[in-house]
Amino acid sequence: MKGKLPYTKYDLDHYFEKYSDVYKEVIIKEDLLRLGVCFTDAALEESSKFATKSYYLFSYDAMDVDDMKKKEFIKAPECFKFSSGPYDLKSTNNKTCLESSDKTPYKVDFVDGKLQLFWENNYLADVELRSKPPYYRHTLPDGTPYSDVAASVFWGYLTFCTILRSCQYWGAKEECVFCDINKNARKQAKTGRPFLIHKKIDEVVTVLDTIFNKEREPINHSILFTGGAIYREAQQLQGKGNIEFYAEYIRAVREKIGSRWAIHLQTTALTKEDCKYLKDAGVNCHHSNIEIWDKDKFNIYCPGKAAKVGRDEWIKRVCDSVDVFGEGCVVPTFVSGCELAKPWGFEKWEDGVKSMKEAWEYLMSHGVTPRSSSWVIEPNSALGQYEQPPVPLEYYIEVDIAWYETWKKYNLPPIYNFTPMGLGRSLSINSGHLDMGS
Repeated sequence: MKGKLPYTKYDLDHYFEKYSDVYKEVIIKEDLLRLGVCFTDAALEESSKFATKSYYLFSYDAMDVDDMKKKEFIKAPECFKFSSGPYDLKSTNNKTCLESSDKTPYKVDFVDGKLQLFWENNYLADVELRSKPPYYRHTLPDGTPYSDVAASVFWGYLTFCTILRSCQYWGAKEECVFCDINKNARKQAKTGRPFLIHKKIDEVVTVLDTIFNKEREPINHSILFTGGAIYREAQQLQGKGNIEFYAEYIRAVREKIGSRWAIHLQTTALTKEDCKYLKDAGVNCHHSNIEIWDKDKFNIYCPGKAAKVGRDEWIKRVCDSVDVFGEGCVVPTFVSGCELAKPWGFEKWEDGVKSMKEAWEYLMSHGVTPRSSSWVIEPNSALGQYEQPPVPLEYYIEVDIAWYETWKKYNLPPIYNFTPMGLGRSLSINSGHLDMGS
C-alpha cells in the first residue's frame, strides 16, 4: 500500500493529559492535519454552498483526486473552524485535508441542520464554514472564475495568488520529494474544473482590484504571491528573469491598490540585492522556504534547491534578507514532519523534534520568523510512493511548543500582516504553532 497507512487506534484524552499545558485546540488541529478528515454525503452537499477547495498550490489531500468518487474536490470546504463541543473549544481554523473514511478517525457530518466534527464517531465540535467571498461570483471574460486567479484563505485574511502553478524543479533529480505541485496541476486540470496554470498580469490586477478596492470585506488584509521555482527560460517569462517576472506583477498591483495592504512574496532564496529590488517594487515580506533543516536530508529531500543554491547558501540568504525586510518579514516555511518519512527520515520522532528545535533557535536568533506547515502525505508526491505511517502526534505538539518558546525567547514580532496570533484568534490553517499563546 503506497502513501499514508491507516492510523493506529489511540486515546485523544491521553494527549490532553500528557500535554496539559498545551491548548486542546492545538492538539486537535495538528491531529486533523496529520490524519485528515472525511465528509459524509450530507456534509458535502452542505459544504458545497460555501467557499470550497481551490487547490491554490498543492493538493493538501492524503487521498488522490482520482479516488474522490463523491466529487469531494469540488464540494469540500477550503477550511473549517471547529468550536464548542464537550471540551468547550474556542474557535480554531483548520485546513481541509481530505482522507478516506477508513484512514482517519475524523468525520464531518450534517446533523439536525448543523455541521459537526466527530472523532471515532463521538461528537467533538461544531463546524463553521466560510461563506463565498463577494468576488467569487465574478468570472474573467474567458469564463475563468476569479477564485481561480486568487483564492481566499485564512478565512479571507490572506488572498493567495499562485502566479505560476508549476515548478521548474521537476523530475527525480530536482523536485522536492514531499511536493505535488506539478502533478496536482495536471490532475486538477483533468477533472474539468477551471485551473489556470499561468495568471497574466492584467488578470491578477483585475481580481485584486475587485477584492481590495471594489468589494473588500473587513477581513481582507494581505496578499501572498507565489509560484514554482523559476530558473529556466520559459514562454511565460517572456525573456524576463525570475526577479523581474515577479516584480512586474508587484508594481502593477501596487499601482492599482496602493500601499495599505501587505504583499508577501514566496520565491527561491535571493541575494540582498534581489531582495532590495523586490522591496522597492512593493514587497513587504519575503518567504523562501527551507523545508527541512537537517543538512544531509536537505540534499535528499530538496535536490533542486541543493543543486541550484545549496543548503548553507540558502540559509545565509534567508538570514541576510532580515537586513532588507526587517524582523517579522522574513518567513521561510518548513514542511514539519517530512523529516520522519520513509525511506530517508529519522527513525525516532524525538530526533525530528531536535532538528526542528535547532532550526527555530538558529533562525530566530538571526531575526527570522520561520513558519511550520505540517506535512500532508500527498499520494502524488515522491514520498507518497512509499508506505508512510502517520507522523506521531507527539512530534507536532512538541515542535509547536518549541516554536512558541523560541519566539518568546527572542521577543520577535508576529509575522507581519499574515494572521492574528493566539488561541481563538489565529486564522492560520497549516499548523498549530500560531494558535499557541493567548
